[in-house]
Amino acid sequence: MDTEILLLLVSGGATKTAFSVQKETLLISYGATDKILINKKIYPSFFQTLPNDRTQYLAIVKLLIYFGWTWFGVIASDDNGGHRQSQELKTIAELHNICAEFIINIRSDDIEGKPIISEKDKIIFNRSTSKILVLCGTVSLHTIHYIESESSGGHEKTLILPAGPSLQVLLSSKYKKNLHGSLVFSPSIIKIPRMSKFLEDVSPANRPNDFLLEHILATYLNCLTSNAVLNTLHEGSVRSKLYNCSKTIKLVRVGYNTYYTKSFEITYLIYKSVYAMANAVHEMQIHLLRNHDGSIKNYKHMLKYFLRKIYFQDPLGEFVYFNEKGEMTTNYIIRMFGSLNNTQLDTYFLKTFGKFNESSKDEEQLVIQQIPKLWKHGKIPVSRCSEDCPPGSRRVIKSGTHKCCFECIKCSRGEISNGTDTITCQRCPEDQWPNDMNQCVPKLIDVLSYEGDTVVIAVTIISVFVFVKSTVILGIFIVFRDTPVVRANNQTLSYILLVSIMLSFLCVFLFLGRPTHVTCMLRQTSFGIIFSVAISSILAKTIMVYMAFKATKPGSSWRKFIGVRIPNCVVFFCSFLQVLLSIIWLSTSPPFPEQNIHLYQDKIIFQCNEGSMLAFSILLGYMGLLASISFIVAFLARNLPDSFNEAKNITFSMLVVCSVWVAFIPAYMSVTGKNTVLVEIFAIISSSVGILGCIFFPKCYIILVRPELNTKSSLSRQICNKILK
Repeated sequence: MDTEILLLLVSGGATKTAFSVQKETLLISYGATDKILINKKIYPSFFQTLPNDRTQYLAIVKLLIYFGWTWFGVIASDDNGGHRQSQELKTIAELHNICAEFIINIRSDDIEGKPIISEKDKIIFNRSTSKILVLCGTVSLHTIHYIESESSGGHEKTLILPAGPSLQVLLSSKYKKNLHGSLVFSPSIIKIPRMSKFLEDVSPANRPNDFLLEHILATYLNCLTSNAVLNTLHEGSVRSKLYNCSKTIKLVRVGYNTYYTKSFEITYLIYKSVYAMANAVHEMQIHLLRNHDGSIKNYKHMLKYFLRKIYFQDPLGEFVYFNEKGEMTTNYIIRMFGSLNNTQLDTYFLKTFGKFNESSKDEEQLVIQQIPKLWKHGKIPVSRCSEDCPPGSRRVIKSGTHKCCFECIKCSRGEISNGTDTITCQRCPEDQWPNDMNQCVPKLIDVLSYEGDTVVIAVTIISVFVFVKSTVILGIFIVFRDTPVVRANNQTLSYILLVSIMLSFLCVFLFLGRPTHVTCMLRQTSFGIIFSVAISSILAKTIMVYMAFKATKPGSSWRKFIGVRIPNCVVFFCSFLQVLLSIIWLSTSPPFPEQNIHLYQDKIIFQCNEGSMLAFSILLGYMGLLASISFIVAFLARNLPDSFNEAKNITFSMLVVCSVWVAFIPAYMSVTGKNTVLVEIFAIISSSVGILGCIFFPKCYIILVRPELNTKSSLSRQICNKILK
């Protein structure tokens, strides 16, 4: 086979070399990672033992996510590789909501190797707030020295070194103490059998004219070479003076001085490259022998075919194969660089604490073990553009800045965020409300409950008290039913009125507690009917007073109307109209219980929806009409000389009732929630107590305190005095 089958042993310049080689040439690279190389239309014959840059930078982004570093800077070499890798890193980071604060491209002086950085970039770097710095491309040792020593904030930053730069930086002893706490990515390191013995045998003593060996010893052990020009170049690049080394110095010292291990990072990659090519050639030869094809025609295409199909386990136990992109899958290991400064020498080491496997599931790709405590300031750095937004707030991106720089704004009323750095707040369900802005809890129930509500307890006590008092008055009237005070103005109407008042007090309990369908339908209609009966009884009493006065006049035609039928008809007719209105209301649009969740944001109002406000208004209006008529008639008959004339008392009682219900209307319309129920309860109790107090208390006073006035003789004297007046 001729030289058109190459094993490409370059890492940084693999792309440039690939461009310069013919398209048909078969190439295997141990270190090329350029993304363009996976394009098989351009490079159909190019194979690589490392995945492309995207894989490594995906691993770096996963590490940033693990530590919560959403704000980082990038230093890249000012060349195609540096520009390409830095943009690749930025693109992947943005997909995971991580921002690059800056990307600074630095080029080295070709003569002295010093970094060349613009004044603008110096200002940007020195003012940067990110604590994490990722290196891309072929960053020189002098750039590392500038970052760590000469910049104002470089020594505060934790460096992340991808596989490319780490090979150049870590193999130097000049600036290793500046790299303490840095994170290093590299392919998996596997110890190759007999590698240590081979390195033990390589020294200038047994290889006196080996130029490559001199170059390696000068680069990594600062040994003088036989070439004066090469010595000058080395001293200028590494900024360290070379000295004479012993002829017996062995190549294995290079491995010990850099890693404290007996293997190199790139050695196994080269090992796999050679092994893959040998295996493909072997398989091709077997195929030719089996097919008795002694002539080798088109061997390049045949070898490429077998190279794509290889799948075997190498002597070290790893499976070797190429994927559809022509890449060998590999694991990246993550190590932390540590240094110990002693009086005699600088000791440095790499501590492995994690690995990245692209072929694993997304959530299992990055595996972090115990993290070494080798950070620059003794603890894991925090690198964020903005502080975490606490629960109860959301992020708002600052105008004209990165999306990682934001302000924290409290969630609106009724919304929560129960995590840190949430972008949006969530509105609680309609029946819930935020608790300290981080959790939705059930809203408070606003209802006149019997459990622990002081107002309900007070209303209950008052209602029971006046009910008992009404019962006592009814009992007094029954006991003294034959006395003139009780018999005056129709004692039956008095009983009906007292019972109606007692039931009005009991109606209050329909307004208390959580509303149900039954209580909602009964509370307004039952009170309306009962109170209409009470007012109708008062109206009948007033009419009787007026009719009795008219009937006492000689030859009056009113005498034929004196009897029980007129008052009973008044009570029945006036009450029946209210019953009829209530039936129509309940049949067409009855009241029903509802949960009002829109009136207040932090509580639920359990209330009765009246169904038809028109029907409710007619019910109240009808009671008001009856009360007004009773008031007018009683006012006209207030001074009539009848026995124990109740007209004055009825006038005052109706004045109280009208005043209460007139005040009820604006009060009812101006309050919400359970206060509307309290207003109506107050109106019911006040108007009922007003009737009870104005009409029955004076009679009870005469019956119990002034019994001498409760006689027929006293009654005759009172009538005579009124007539004389």
